[in-house]
Amino acid sequence: MINIFCQTCFMPKKHKQIHLKRIMKLSVLLLCFAFSLFASNAESQNAKVSLNKQNVAIHDILNAIEEQTDYLFLYNKKNVDVDRLTSVSATNRTVADVLSQVFKNSGVSFKIEGKHIVLTRTVAETSDAIQQQTGKTIHGVVKDKNGEPVIGANVVVKGTTNGTITNIDGQYTLSGVSDKDILTVSYIGYVSKEIPVKGEQNINILLAEDTQTLDEVVVVGYGTVKKRDLTGSVASINSEKIEQVAVTNPALALQGRVPGVLVEQTDYAPGGGLKIRVRGNRSFKASNDPLYVVDGMPLTTGLDAINPSDIESIDVLKDASATAIYGARGANGVIIVTTKKGKEGRVQVDYNGYVGIQTVAKKMDLMNGAEWAESMREAYRATGLYKSDVPSAEEDAKIPRLAADPYSLQSVLMAYDENGNYDPSKVRSFDWLGETLHNSLIHNHNLNVRGGSDKTQYSMSASYLYNDGVIKNRDYEKYTVRLNLDQKIGEIIKVGLQSQYMHSFENKNIGIYSNAMQNYPTSVPYDENGELILNPGGDPMLYNSLMDLDNAISQRKVDRYMGSYYAEVNIWDGLKFRTNLGTDFNQIQDLDFRGSMTTANKGGLSTASNKGEKSYLFTLENMLTYAKDFNKDHSLNVTLLQSIQRYQRDKYGIEVKDLPYEYQHFWNLGSASTISKVESDYMKWTLASFMGRINYNLKDRYLLTVSARYDGSSRLAKGNKWVLFPSAAFAWRIMDEEFMPEWDALSNLKLRLGWGRTGNSAVDPYQTLGGLSLKKYNFGSTNAIGYYPNVMPNPNLTWETTDQTNIGLDFGFFNNRLSGTIDLYLQKTHDLLMSRQLPVVSGYESVMSNIGKTQNKGIEIALSSVNFESEKGFNWTTDLMLYANKEEIVELYNGKKDDIGNEWFIGQPISVIYDYQFDRIWQDTPEDHAEMEKFNANGANFVPGTIKLVDQDNDYKITAKDRVILGNDRPKLVASLNNNFAYKGFDLSILLNGEFGKKIAYSAPHNLNGRENYVRLNYWTPKNPSNEAPRPNANRTPQYVSTIQYYDGTYLRVRDITLGYTLPTMMTKKALIERLRFYASVQNPFLFTSFPGVDPEGARGSGYPSVRSFMFGANISF
Repeated sequence: MINIFCQTCFMPKKHKQIHLKRIMKLSVLLLCFAFSLFASNAESQNAKVSLNKQNVAIHDILNAIEEQTDYLFLYNKKNVDVDRLTSVSATNRTVADVLSQVFKNSGVSFKIEGKHIVLTRTVAETSDAIQQQTGKTIHGVVKDKNGEPVIGANVVVKGTTNGTITNIDGQYTLSGVSDKDILTVSYIGYVSKEIPVKGEQNINILLAEDTQTLDEVVVVGYGTVKKRDLTGSVASINSEKIEQVAVTNPALALQGRVPGVLVEQTDYAPGGGLKIRVRGNRSFKASNDPLYVVDGMPLTTGLDAINPSDIESIDVLKDASATAIYGARGANGVIIVTTKKGKEGRVQVDYNGYVGIQTVAKKMDLMNGAEWAESMREAYRATGLYKSDVPSAEEDAKIPRLAADPYSLQSVLMAYDENGNYDPSKVRSFDWLGETLHNSLIHNHNLNVRGGSDKTQYSMSASYLYNDGVIKNRDYEKYTVRLNLDQKIGEIIKVGLQSQYMHSFENKNIGIYSNAMQNYPTSVPYDENGELILNPGGDPMLYNSLMDLDNAISQRKVDRYMGSYYAEVNIWDGLKFRTNLGTDFNQIQDLDFRGSMTTANKGGLSTASNKGEKSYLFTLENMLTYAKDFNKDHSLNVTLLQSIQRYQRDKYGIEVKDLPYEYQHFWNLGSASTISKVESDYMKWTLASFMGRINYNLKDRYLLTVSARYDGSSRLAKGNKWVLFPSAAFAWRIMDEEFMPEWDALSNLKLRLGWGRTGNSAVDPYQTLGGLSLKKYNFGSTNAIGYYPNVMPNPNLTWETTDQTNIGLDFGFFNNRLSGTIDLYLQKTHDLLMSRQLPVVSGYESVMSNIGKTQNKGIEIALSSVNFESEKGFNWTTDLMLYANKEEIVELYNGKKDDIGNEWFIGQPISVIYDYQFDRIWQDTPEDHAEMEKFNANGANFVPGTIKLVDQDNDYKITAKDRVILGNDRPKLVASLNNNFAYKGFDLSILLNGEFGKKIAYSAPHNLNGRENYVRLNYWTPKNPSNEAPRPNANRTPQYVSTIQYYDGTYLRVRDITLGYTLPTMMTKKALIERLRFYASVQNPFLFTSFPGVDPEGARGSGYPSVRSFMFGANISF
């Protein structure tokens, strides 16, 4: 039975066409099933009931009626006594007859409105009857921010029991009200409201959603708690917020919404990668990715297999007091996903989908034909081979890069007229980069069917995603099917499962985009017969990137099955036993083919490979929980857990060359004349765990959580296998203290303190045993194979360990119209795995040891506000998130001494930019000539137009000592701002996020060597004394050119703008549609940054352009 409480109000329970055809068939099957259930429910609406209840509470009779029909009861618990005992016997009688018998002479009347039955107490029975007889009658409608009626809202005269509830249309009528009275209106999930009557008779009320309700349930790992009872740092987003932004990976829904969680797209390609960090990086060698848990079971990889529409909530455990229960896997934070489950009541069908176009927002800004030709001239002028200071057709014909290709030369010469006058706008140019791009189709569809009875609840869904990708031949599609089932067996046993299958297909990167950047813009890919040219531009080292469109294939296929199965037994009051079995099976196949005429093989032998990986993760957990309240002031919850987890991975691969039939691609590798490589790998580890946790609540004000987890790993040697991870947290609800002054503005105040220890399973399996390496050598005239130890065993290796302290404050003002959290934290990670150098005479260069230390400290701020709400339906809410983290290395293998070779520095983040510091360009001035002579006297060769570096030690020598830390890609501040507007069914959401104070590298062609094309640069020439880039040089790439690629990576992005409209219920319910919303969305419409490259987040270099998506979608509920 599902109980919905509203203070005194109570509502009981209740690539391509072939793939498209498959998903359509699956959708049709689900729809047919759903509509058959609808038909069944429609019949139950008119069905009569048969009951035989003797001396039972009225609410038991109401529940029985709901089970046999599709009715829902609405009533006020203060006015209707549903605990009163009565008897009823009825066989095939109407619901009205049964209710008349049940409430005979009770003073309770009922009214059937559609599928709802409203129970009310007659005026004569109320304690305020006299007042009601003398007062007036008022009426009105209660609606939400979307203009939809709020059914079952509680409308009460403040300080009395005179009240009523709204009907199916949100309408109410209340008698006995005076002009001085104040109405209190409330409903679950909404902020309560008080409205003075002041002589009004028609009072319409708008309720705002209570997004910060303290009774909201939060998943904390191996259980749930109310938000008001949280002691650790946990952030949550629900399905409504997830669906606000159309994302393909659920992790993207966290971007800019959870303080302390940095989500960056490393690649904008379909199915592209994500980097997720919870409170910074800690480890040098191990993963810094968080642990992902779906429906209680840990995963081997991220969340890309989960469809966002299947998710009910995402909870992020950030501090160690919350993550320590996951022990050796919780150091990097824990992201817990709870999928949608079936609910008791009628069948509900939801469709969520969108169709859109993805375009190139910005691509690499390369030189066109005229600009490239001029850079060629300048590169040869620098070497003395171009004898004119102005463009000259005669000199152009002498440039080797132009002379090698008649077409390229003609592209330049056509800009000269008969008098030798040069017009750069007439240079013929081909957009190689644009030829690899196109606008792409993207669409996503999800169909979910859920419902159930008090014994069985189910939820099943199917989804399909396709993204054609803006780079040609680089598309991605994914299918998912999910089934969640919960079944009660008798009164004490419950079993269930959450299972999902995912299949994805991806055409991966074959390099056409990055290779196209190198081709001369004055050349063309096709000859006069339409055939592809092997070396366009005549350069024997530059190949036609478009050859790869037809002759290169790189595919990845993934099949993944995830399952969670449980059985739960209520042993006695408050004591439960639960066993869970989790499975995560992942199969990956990588197929690659490169024909002879590709940039990889350059007209040589064709190559192909077939590689694969199978991984299995099994988790078995047995959990005992006990919950008990004592004497109203004490609440105790105890959790005991035993867990065993095993992971196994098999890898294989074969590479061949010289295929006799290229059209077979990678399907018949046995026909190749040469096997280039055969490889295989196997890995297995086991983790055993015991965990205990105690939650104690004193007077609903003092909250204590203590936990300990004991992990044992097969990865470690005997004597170091087991590690204990303890934690403790305390929370104090200051708001509820008697000494707090009665200040109406303050609605919530809670202090949280926590400490915990977590681990990182950073030791590779078999690391403690050492390793051997194969060596081929000649023994006389015989070829021989030998093996030698290449990894020194270290039986003392143990887990990397993180100690974390957290202090937090939860607050709310003005009935939570302004609410938020502030967290301060300090993490200290020790026993980091590092390679400790050894004397060469030992036979090893280094040995892996636990010797490093790092530290993270930071602040997180989250604010939510209800800025405006009006009775006319206009609402405006804002969410603001700020997050600052400082990451630093505390100690290395040689103590507090920098490791310059690995670019690890004490007091700095794990990864930094360590290079020479660009100052400016040497100019052709007397002052610069004098300075250059001082450097050149010490072996330098500086001339005007070359790069001038900062001489850090002022010794007029550029040496390794002049390299400095220029910055790092860790933002000093991460911020986001989300504004939501609503007006009479319309909704508008605008999400901004930004990263501030980081430095990144612009990984683009900067060579300026008079050969391949490059990005547009304001380079130095005698006539253009620029200080931005050096002079091109045909003999070599300009010295220290890498130093001009570092830029400020600060940005502010308008990530998403979504405008939606929800049709009024009165219009949709006639078509049996509960909710119908259409929306239009644009993603990445604006980017504000000084970064000169493509995009400071996911397109810093030549891998993939920045994209912009325009989508149109619908949310439909039946």
